Amino acid sequence: MLWFFYALATAICWGLGYALTEKLLHNGVSPSVTLLMIVLLQVPVFLFLAINSGSIKPSIDVLSKDTNLLIIAIIMCVVFTLGNIFIMQAVGLKNASHVNLIEITYPIFTVLFTFLLFKTVHLNWASAFGGIMVISGAILMIYKG
Repeated sequence: MLWFFYALATAICWGLGYALTEKLLHNGVSPSVTLLMIVLLQVPVFLFLAINSGSIKPSIDVLSKDTNLLIIAIIMCVVFTLGNIFIMQAVGLKNASHVNLIEITYPIFTVLFTFLLFKTVHLNWASAFGGIMVISGAILMIYKG
């Protein structure tokens, strides 16, 4: 059940983060500078967490022994970087509320790519139905909001 609280905390942090991002971008701070500020804070925090947990060497060992995992890690970093650039540009051009209503459709792509790349489906009927309701709500808000 702890996963649920982490996921909820993520939603709260990202919701606040996007609201604050909109204020910065609409007042002249560029998307690239905004992302740079985020990265400059993240690097020491994540480095501390990785060192403190002792996970750097085991992770490097795993990646150095499996070329496929290393390629996946590199592609993942590129894709997340592109996603961050795209979301910042979108918020700068519109607003955080509208942009995130589109961005929230990412679970569709997660399910699609998980199936296409790894032939795995993690959904049952209840979670699929809940996801459809969330996405339907987002679509309704976009078109009628």
